[in-house]
Amino acid sequence: MENFNTKELIAVLFKNKKAIIIVTILAIVASVAASFIIKPKFKSTAVVFPVNLSPSSEESNTEQLLQYFNSEEVKNRVAKNFDLFKHYDIDPNYKEAKSLFDFYFKSNVSISPTLYESIEITVRDESPEMAQKVAQGMIDETNKFIMELKRERLGEYIKNSMKAIAREDKNIDSINYRLNELRAKYDIIDVGNQSRYLSKKMMSDKPLTEAQKNTYEGIKTKFVELHKLNSLYEGQAKTITDFIDQYDRYLFDYNSEISFTNIVSKPNLPDKKYFPVRWIIVTISTLSAFALACLFFILTNKSVRKVD
Repeated sequence: MENFNTKELIAVLFKNKKAIIIVTILAIVASVAASFIIKPKFKSTAVVFPVNLSPSSEESNTEQLLQYFNSEEVKNRVAKNFDLFKHYDIDPNYKEAKSLFDFYFKSNVSISPTLYESIEITVRDESPEMAQKVAQGMIDETNKFIMELKRERLGEYIKNSMKAIAREDKNIDSINYRLNELRAKYDIIDVGNQSRYLSKKMMSDKPLTEAQKNTYEGIKTKFVELHKLNSLYEGQAKTITDFIDQYDRYLFDYNSEISFTNIVSKPNLPDKKYFPVRWIIVTISTLSAFALACLFFILTNKSVRKVD
């Protein structure tokens, strides 16, 4: 087993101090130059809360909104609106353009939940204006996408409501037709009042006219049917009213313009780059170069090692 001789180690390092210093200085110069060559990036951040979302299974509203933000549809719309393929210098005809774009997009755009059930949108870009625009675009396109999905669903509800109204309308027309048929045949206008009137007249020994006899016969023989038809008519009328109210609500929601994100913090226009941080680059590069230079001279000089 080999152990390092500490005294010899220090001696070797001291002997090669000029070379180590030169390497370290070159590393400083190179890292400083590299930090200026690297294009700076700016970061725009926004925070939103979910609103006007309907519960779905066991997902929270925040989880639902997060899925919409991370959807392919929203990403593609933002890419088209801001011509991000061109902005990222990607040739759309390149066979792996989609994969390359996804890599850039995921590197520059991040959507994540916070501890307070809100969602943070962070966009990084070489242009502070573009970072802000893409962050706002993510919010806008997510709202539009959710609204389109909601209208698609509401459109189905509206169609179903219209079919239900038409069906119930046919039923009430059939009931009304039969009621009018009986009323016309027996001259029945108000069963209750006419019954009381005819009963009183018969009790007073006054003869009934032919028309009154016909009405009395109609009430006597068709009372149950009339009562049933009136009850059905009232029930159908209430059903149609309920369907119409439901249809009006769906139509109102369909035509409404609402937002599904409550913006707590609007996308900011960054005025200070977040990357690169030059002092970190220089410090890490300098320390790494210094350590590697020391290690090189230690490992290449056998006098600092002795065998036990």
